[in-house]
Amino acid sequence: MKTKEEMGEKIEKLNDMTAALRAEEDNLSNEQKVILAGSELQSIMLTSLLVNSEEQTRDLLEKFEKRAEELNAKYVEASEANNAELKARIHGMIWTNDIRLDTIKWVLEVDSEMF
Repeated sequence: MKTKEEMGEKIEKLNDMTAALRAEEDNLSNEQKVILAGSELQSIMLTSLLVNSEEQTRDLLEKFEKRAEELNAKYVEASEANNAELKARIHGMIWTNDIRLDTIKWVLEVDSEMF
């Protein structure tokens, strides 16, 4: 599991990045806005994980893995029903859940693609 110092360093980097993006917020592309939102979510997750034990963090990992399965099943259902609006909403939920999962995996030092 990452140390509190490693997590703190990551939070600082994310906060620096979000501050730089916020300074240019009026001129951001959609891609940069997505990066900003993702970075803010990562920082929030890391901040909340700082006080967790490894067991609590592993419990969260399990919770968000189950949530990923549920969301993926709902996405398939929405696709089969040809419901574009629902698919778009579920896609957003999948995206935020994936950020949470990747952040937790980084903290636990489990293979992760995001970090």
